Amino acid sequence: MSLTQLTATEMAEKLRAGETTAVELVTAHLDVASEAFVHVNREDALAVAADVDAGKYDHPLAGVPVVLSDVIVTTEMPTAAGSAYLDGWVSPYEATVVTRLREAGLPILGKTRVAEFGMGNDSGAHEAVAKHQAPFAVVSDTAGTARHSAAETGVVAVKPTYGAISRYGLVAAVSSMDTITPVARTTADAKALHEILVGADQLDPTSLHHEWDLATDTGVDGVTLGITVTQPDNVSDDAWSAYQHGVRALHDAGITTMEVTLESLDQARQAAHIIGAAEFSANLAKFDGIRFGNRVTPANATVQDVITASRGAGFGYATKRRVMLGTQMLSTGTIESHFRPAQRVRTAIINDHHTAFETVDALAVPATTIQGKEYESATAGVGASLAGLPAASVAGVHICAPPYADELVYRISAVVEQTTAGAAS
Repeated sequence: MSLTQLTATEMAEKLRAGETTAVELVTAHLDVASEAFVHVNREDALAVAADVDAGKYDHPLAGVPVVLSDVIVTTEMPTAAGSAYLDGWVSPYEATVVTRLREAGLPILGKTRVAEFGMGNDSGAHEAVAKHQAPFAVVSDTAGTARHSAAETGVVAVKPTYGAISRYGLVAAVSSMDTITPVARTTADAKALHEILVGADQLDPTSLHHEWDLATDTGVDGVTLGITVTQPDNVSDDAWSAYQHGVRALHDAGITTMEVTLESLDQARQAAHIIGAAEFSANLAKFDGIRFGNRVTPANATVQDVITASRGAGFGYATKRRVMLGTQMLSTGTIESHFRPAQRVRTAIINDHHTAFETVDALAVPATTIQGKEYESATAGVGASLAGLPAASVAGVHICAPPYADELVYRISAVVEQTTAGAAS
């Protein structure tokens, strides 16, 4: 078995046993890097690996390489966030999660492809992990995007409780739903990466001060799980079969299941689109060619001409549509007829989850839904994003739990994972 076929946990074990070196691990992965990468960080990754081999780091995962989604800023690599507007831009500061990876001694292989500003399911990080070009990755999840991509590629994505992992240095898209998320081929690897990243950060006012314990060795016996018992219209037969297979495994492991229906989730798709577009347009206001972003200056241009030309050239079609929709959602009249009702739906979703968690410990639904037209599609995880809940997509099952119950999500995920080969092939 080649080094790249190992899980991150197995790589760490071989490093500690002296059966390989960090330089060998990093080199093996760099040699198979593909178009999933938009920037390969060869020299820096090898330098960190050499320091690991020299004994300069003592973290258990030191020397195990990782990739970053290109919406996470770094001082040593450009960050374009999938947009021509930021093409070639190098941040003067580094994201907190990058700092924590560096402090632990994890060589960063590079940056991976994203949909523009992360608003979509195109993810080079998921591709790189699934194809054994990296053992795990750090990405952003907005309205379930990372979990949806995980379901499509057969890897594991675990979104933490909102605020558990610092968003400082993340190129913001929808601030109230953006969540730094570990992606891996196994639950154990995702948890190990999560443990490096988690924790309060004074640079992020939304980060939580909490003592996190992500141990996953206590099993699930006695856990009560809310499930769906009727196949939804937007879930294919294959997806439904995978979900049922996962639920049976959980039941066999000692979980008690009961049917739970959250009626407010019927409106989650519409609420997420309205809130998401509004926040997206507000976050992108700084990209005007004057204060920030690549500038286009027509002849004899006014300031307004520069802004129009710069945004016209820098933004892609989907981004322009979202900005226009979001601006409309925040305009006089529409804010009362659409945006504020969407926020009330969000509150209802939060309350419905809270009520459900008085009866069950966690919820599980099919991880993959049939996607509709643009701005009509939704993912299984949009409700968890609106409510800020910890959630995971693994082996056809989408799991969510109450705030701060990230450890429970990992325990359930580990059981579901056993229904498949575990790692993506």
